Amino acid sequence: MESIKSSKKSLRKHNKLSLILTFILIGCVTFIGLIFAKISLNASGQQTVVSEDKPIVVTSAESRILFAGTTFWGRRTNTLARSSELGVKYPFAQLDSLEREKYQAWIANLECPITPNDHTEYEEEELFVFNCHTDYLGEVAKYFSAFSFSTNHIDNWGEEGIIETKENLDEVGIQYFGHYRYDNSTENCGVVVVPVEATLENGLIYEYDIPIGFCGAHGVFGIPTKDALNNIEKYASIIPTVVMPHMGVEYQNSADELRQNLYREMIDRGADMVLADHPHHVQNAEAYNGHLIVYSMGNFMFDQQFDETVYSAAIDATAKFDPSTNFDAWDSLGRLCLQKHGDCIEDIVSSGLPRLDLTWTNYDFVATTDANTIQTRLGDEADRAFVGNRLNWNNVVSGLK
Repeated sequence: MESIKSSKKSLRKHNKLSLILTFILIGCVTFIGLIFAKISLNASGQQTVVSEDKPIVVTSAESRILFAGTTFWGRRTNTLARSSELGVKYPFAQLDSLEREKYQAWIANLECPITPNDHTEYEEEELFVFNCHTDYLGEVAKYFSAFSFSTNHIDNWGEEGIIETKENLDEVGIQYFGHYRYDNSTENCGVVVVPVEATLENGLIYEYDIPIGFCGAHGVFGIPTKDALNNIEKYASIIPTVVMPHMGVEYQNSADELRQNLYREMIDRGADMVLADHPHHVQNAEAYNGHLIVYSMGNFMFDQQFDETVYSAAIDATAKFDPSTNFDAWDSLGRLCLQKHGDCIEDIVSSGLPRLDLTWTNYDFVATTDANTIQTRLGDEADRAFVGNRLNWNNVVSGLK
């Protein structure tokens, strides 16, 4: 002990030149080490380094995702924003109450094309021709990871508007999936790449980009065909797949028998979850054969301000992956899927990898409201009680696998 204390005292007496040389030496060693290391960021933005001198052993891996309902920042929302000092930040000014940093991804149903076209509120209100202006995309990209295109307003500017929407989302790094036609049986599904935080045996965190299947199901003007359902089944047989339908009777508090039978069939065909919207109200949920079905999540970001249209149930769920997963191989596929804008299911098949193994856990719902301000925010205790009662959440969550 005496020699250790003596050494410490001696070290403190080193002159500044010695300290500088020591720091330079440490810096050089660190730099050389990084050449042979993987560098990643965890969800908090903390840099982590993983040595490649020995195999990377993953002890756990998960991705926490928030699934949201109808999302739209046009019409009255745009009018309020343009007249506000906040400008394009206005619709998103209270979203931080939902603690975006806790999630690896937010995924929602997009109820508008995204173009630089200017619409009057009258055109959107009376003609129901919607648009979400590109001016807002900088703010949108801070929160949303992917959008479903399987909605009844996404094609309001025709096919040209959809192409433009894809290009605009590509520019800010937001993914998309689904198709606006109910009978589409090839583009109704796609791949969304989600960040997965893997904890290594040495306690460090490494982030992988892992592909998951997502299917839209547009059913406002018709019911998805058998071929469209077959495509859902195809995706679900290859990778874990979530379906986000956009259909149902508007302003109703519970689902009808048609939707119940259809969403249950999607689960029977292999879907992990079915999380729907369009009715503009939160509707009931159920645990069907251990799988979650939410018949309507309601309006997540919308300008309606009457009755129950100001509430939504965003679904909070965590995908836990088998630690023995070949994460490097799936990460390579994930990066390929990003390059191909989600059109990569055949590449996944060609890889020969076994089906990705994950389990959805830690189910919860986030009650949101935009009452009075048309700014989506976390609801209070009364809002949560209302939304939870509508979902019948306590009974539902107890029946989930």
